[in-house]
Amino acid sequence: MLAEQGNGFPHRSRSCPSETKWKAAGLRCKRKNILAKCIYLPAPMTRRSPSSPGPAKIGKEASDSPHTSTAISGASPNDTHKRGHILSPLECRTPTEPGRIQSGGFFGPTNYSAVFVENSDNIGNDIQLSNDSDTLPLYDSLQAQNFLMLPSNEFRGSPRIALGVRILRQLPDEKTCNFLIQREFDPNCHAIRLGEVVLTMTRSLWSMWGKELQEPRNTEDLERISAHLCKNSETHFQEVEDYEPWIAATTGTNLRWEAVGLVFAAIAFSVVSYSERDAFFTTQSGPRRDRRHFALELKDCVQSCVTLSNYMDYINMLMVSLLLENLILTTILSGDASLLVWRQLGDLVSMSTALGLHRLSDEDGPVTFLSETKKRLFVLIFHIDKGASHLTGRPPALSYRYTRFRIPLDIDGTVLIQGKEAIEKAVQNLDSRGWNQEGRITSSTIPRARAMLCIISDEVLEISLGDPNDLKSDRILSLLDRLQQTYLSLPSVIRFSPSDAYSHSIADWVLWYRLMVHLSFLEQRLTLERLAHKIQILNGQSMIDCALEMLKLTNLIWVQRDRFAGHHHDYDWMLMCWGVPSSGVLCVEVLKQMKSPSASEGLKIPKSEIVQNLSLLIGFLEWIIPGAGNYALCKRMSQLSGEFAAGFGE
Repeated sequence: MLAEQGNGFPHRSRSCPSETKWKAAGLRCKRKNILAKCIYLPAPMTRRSPSSPGPAKIGKEASDSPHTSTAISGASPNDTHKRGHILSPLECRTPTEPGRIQSGGFFGPTNYSAVFVENSDNIGNDIQLSNDSDTLPLYDSLQAQNFLMLPSNEFRGSPRIALGVRILRQLPDEKTCNFLIQREFDPNCHAIRLGEVVLTMTRSLWSMWGKELQEPRNTEDLERISAHLCKNSETHFQEVEDYEPWIAATTGTNLRWEAVGLVFAAIAFSVVSYSERDAFFTTQSGPRRDRRHFALELKDCVQSCVTLSNYMDYINMLMVSLLLENLILTTILSGDASLLVWRQLGDLVSMSTALGLHRLSDEDGPVTFLSETKKRLFVLIFHIDKGASHLTGRPPALSYRYTRFRIPLDIDGTVLIQGKEAIEKAVQNLDSRGWNQEGRITSSTIPRARAMLCIISDEVLEISLGDPNDLKSDRILSLLDRLQQTYLSLPSVIRFSPSDAYSHSIADWVLWYRLMVHLSFLEQRLTLERLAHKIQILNGQSMIDCALEMLKLTNLIWVQRDRFAGHHHDYDWMLMCWGVPSSGVLCVEVLKQMKSPSASEGLKIPKSEIVQNLSLLIGFLEWIIPGAGNYALCKRMSQLSGEFAAGFGE
């Protein structure tokens, strides 16, 4: 009898890869003559998706979906089976086929597992975490878009037009498309990206070619649309300051592949925000009943739009936005520690600096739609760059020292599209620091807060990843003080208070953003506290307190997960950023106290509270589904944390 894991499943032999299961499943389906309906689920813990049409669910879940009795999709099962994968050179390949790639590489002193590695003498040597990406799509790793531009006899004309036809075939039908995009930019979800732009692009796409995009889609019609989009993407996009002429230059007859890519990205984000068992997926047909398959299919389209937009080597804000969306989708589907993410981040940074987003005009210039949108865009890129650097321990691609940082004003995106008068009025109503005085969270409030914290984060990385011999106590203490003062200077509407956690008067999305800002603050503080403890300028008590608070808030997100259902796809990333480092610090300190009580004399280490929260963290880690990008890392950390918790109880 095979030994069981903690979750009750038998251990899998190292010599039995997941591909064996796939082949076995395929043979069974072949014998039953249902190969077209075969969907491979990559792990036994995967929640089962419906594989055949059935009666619609009764209740709220079903009523929230665009269709309740008829299964529809932008691609029929037969079409999907014939077409294969958008970026695959082989027509038979499906998006869920795993391409095994080692995501390893160098991981530096701030990476998610650094505290375990640094303290291997205290906790043993069996602490290496796997850096394998569980299921990276093969097309991305091989950069298949290079040979997709070669001549082909499959469609008439250019291979670019042929690729465009494949993209357009994957577009969901109009009803599903509008439903998903409206959900992604629902005001109640308070999306911080400028949703009105993508909504307008979507309406324009269906207004222009709604007839041609009705099912069944004709190849000749799709070729004409693809040729039109390719021609527009071959021209330079003239960006103007005001919204109306700007949006007119990229909608209607001026639609480009960059805009189509942003539409696909919005649909993909909406799909990944659903739970795997949501009633929405029963309205889809074929492989699109599986959430991950549907998301990967849409991600393929985004990557293909990047390829087609890159053809003439033009740079514009739309292109940078598309690269940003593509990167975020890659982190969700492939994991934050993968080399694919690191390479795509490099492309994004290169394009943003080539466009000059790091050297925007002076503050005294006119406030316009374009100027504020560029500020927000660069702040988000800068923020992601710092997060990736902190997570991996590698040098950031952007430095505050080489940028002329412009923090966006706290003006809502709906105002920016209303014209000069509305913008001028909004500017006049801001306080002297640029915050709105209405006590609300606008679509610019969070980017402003991130910008202020990122400036300090850049300096934290500078001393953390630099020469250890250059560490100065006064620099660390100064950064700790500046970090605290910066956080306290933020508006109270985005600052977290312990009483917020169980308050019914605070909207779920408001609590979410307060937690995100506060945990980002604690992440930087914990890094500085570890440095201060390392060079013995602080005794470690404030580090323990910070780590425990960070761990408790990370667990809170899971305990109250029903309030944040639309963000479940971010949970594996949060665990790597906040749950793992904070638990690592606490585990090390408890072990030190157990081995040598005199060494921890004077420190208050609440062992029982730490063990309790460590148990919650294990539950959180085990809750992560196999389809999550960081699933393998979460699984390894769950095992490691379980070993610590068991040891503490002895």
